[in-house]
Amino acid sequence: MTVTFNLICEKWIPCITSAGKYEEFSLRGLFAMAHEIREISCESPIQSAAMMPLLLAILHRKFGPANTSEWGELWNTGKFDMERLDEYFKEWHERFDLFHPERPFYQMADERVKTGRIQSHLAKTMQDYSVHFTHQTTENAQALPAAEAARVLLQAQAFRLGGGISGKLSPNHVHSIWARGIVFFARGNNLFETLTLNLIRYPDDSVMPTTDNDKPIWERDDPTEGRSIGKKMLELSPAGYLDYLTWQTNHVQLIPIESENGLMVEKIRVAPVAKFQDGLFYPQHCYLKRRQKDKADKFTLLGFSDDRALWRDYYGLFQRDDNNKLPAVVRWFTRLSQFGKLPENSLLQLTASGLLTAKRQAGKTLFLRQEIMPLPLELLRNEDHARDIRQALKQAEVVAVKLHNALNMLAELVLQRGAAGKPDPNNRRSLVKQWRARERYWTVLEPRFWRFIEALAADSDAARHDWIVDLRNQALDALQQAASLAGDSPWALKGEINAERYLLRQLKELLDKNEAEA
Repeated sequence: MTVTFNLICEKWIPCITSAGKYEEFSLRGLFAMAHEIREISCESPIQSAAMMPLLLAILHRKFGPANTSEWGELWNTGKFDMERLDEYFKEWHERFDLFHPERPFYQMADERVKTGRIQSHLAKTMQDYSVHFTHQTTENAQALPAAEAARVLLQAQAFRLGGGISGKLSPNHVHSIWARGIVFFARGNNLFETLTLNLIRYPDDSVMPTTDNDKPIWERDDPTEGRSIGKKMLELSPAGYLDYLTWQTNHVQLIPIESENGLMVEKIRVAPVAKFQDGLFYPQHCYLKRRQKDKADKFTLLGFSDDRALWRDYYGLFQRDDNNKLPAVVRWFTRLSQFGKLPENSLLQLTASGLLTAKRQAGKTLFLRQEIMPLPLELLRNEDHARDIRQALKQAEVVAVKLHNALNMLAELVLQRGAAGKPDPNNRRSLVKQWRARERYWTVLEPRFWRFIEALAADSDAARHDWIVDLRNQALDALQQAASLAGDSPWALKGEINAERYLLRQLKELLDKNEAEA
């Protein structure tokens, strides 16, 4: 059976146009119309993020940029030069065929493993959330159309979760490169801007050491070169940034069938092959340096949490010192700003995409998430603003501790009911948790933090003052909400009065001190 589905000319990438219309594009169509496309819009945020490495690898191959001047020339054109891209697509046209008999796109036949269903075997990240996003489970799912199979293939190569045995002749499954942590990309007003903003300087050894063999996986004459296939999982270093962007942890083979609904994929093979060596810092990730008592400093990968909002780690995204390793695109923004390639009033944005897995259950997905975070260019230029943001987040954490103490005081008096002795600490913790006052404090504070960020560049003194007022008001409001849930018994009223007095006193000392220092 001879079947073909070439990603250069077949429509398979879902997008939202600048006019708000949903439309699918081929690779060529997407680049040609990028200036009229608002954004890529796949079934899930991580699937949209998984499109980026493919698109960036192609653009880096034709446009570099080797320096900020080359980048500025591309940016000022406002759209991609399709003559240069068509030259590339003509040269590598066969390598973009999803079902090519010898070199299928992003795939490698591997007879060591058995075939399995595409939903459960290829995109393991689909198992736990697919019913929420596609209303399918591994039991009732049908074969995927070729276009959807292509998207899931890219998603799996970037975000597939590890865990489990692949077979007797191959290693156990491991996570794909972005299955842990958050990946950060720039976001523009249209897809041309988004892609161009993410075209960091290439090559750049400060991002990733580059060798002469650095190229996308589809350009390799022998994709298994340096990858001895066996029972042992290989630990390798990428040949450079393009090799990293198109890295294949697994050998994957899609097995197509022709049906009355067109070309479909139901069965696939997945064989784990190679992961990155330990110690490699991924350019799309952010690493925070955590100081440990009596231990060497350790970098922690910034990821989503079920009990801590991402904005609380905002300072780590642009701190310019050795404590953090910033996403490469943020460092690139700083360089573009220094050389005057971006307007002074630029309000940049970052998309933060990823998933969260359950603790001690690496294969279980709790949620997928994408957040859009503002990044005013002035924050990258002015180190004083960085200190302001660090101080603001520290203040919020300290106020949260004072609020927690006040809530404990309220809960103790409610449970004590006028009797002597302290109530059971477990009951007190349970009551405080039931009120969810701290969650309210952090939730309501988030939009006020972004208002603080926006105001900081215009008037830092006013921004700092307003932030102090917001912290005070939101802490008191959270305590009052808890007091209303505590009831109107004499003990609850007494607890409310005592807790509010304590909190007001603590806030006055803390916030007056910080305003004086400012």
